[in-house]
Amino acid sequence: MEEQKQHYLGHRERLKKKLLENGSESFADYELLELLLTIAIPRRDVKPLSKELITKFKTFGGVINASPSQLMEIKGVGETVVATFKIIQSAITKTLKDKVMEDSVISNWPELINYCQANIGNKTTEEFHVLYLNSKCHLIKDEVHSTGTINTSSVYPREILKNVLEIGAASIIIVHNHPTGDTAPSNADINITKKIRDILKTIDVPLHDHLIVGKGNCFSFKSFGLL
Repeated sequence: MEEQKQHYLGHRERLKKKLLENGSESFADYELLELLLTIAIPRRDVKPLSKELITKFKTFGGVINASPSQLMEIKGVGETVVATFKIIQSAITKTLKDKVMEDSVISNWPELINYCQANIGNKTTEEFHVLYLNSKCHLIKDEVHSTGTINTSSVYPREILKNVLEIGAASIIIVHNHPTGDTAPSNADINITKKIRDILKTIDVPLHDHLIVGKGNCFSFKSFGLL
């Protein structure tokens, strides 16, 4: 038993050294996840659990972005493990948001896409966000406008108009996710985009774009001439 314990402790030390010397690019997803799990489960060999999680959720990002209920279905995953994953998820999103807020989102478009994908691209339910921008196109606020299937009864253009005036936004970008991963817009997506664009025109506030994000995919209404 002691020999087995020493074996996995030695393996952990080798992984830590590898990370410090070579960075995460030299790691397989299950190895990086294994290192993370050692923080939550310090007194157990977590390599089998790491491999099981990767098998279930495909990638490191898939594991980190899985919902607590999905994660808890795996034997050996408790609240401490879930909390550890959610801390990492929040840290990644916060770092990407900080990058977006450093400069104009128009000139930092790839960073904006990365932030939106990290924030909601892997979620299992739809979220509709409004990004309020100032006159220099810096992000003022990222607001969750609604959750659930996007349609004309769940998105309220007049409420967005009201918030634009209250916040003092000079322009906006709207973003929502498709949990299926297929980012092609639905008829409802197209219709609500037109409604929001048209109501903002009454106060000369431009809608820069509507982004639909999924797992690794993004659809831009502006790029496809739908704005």
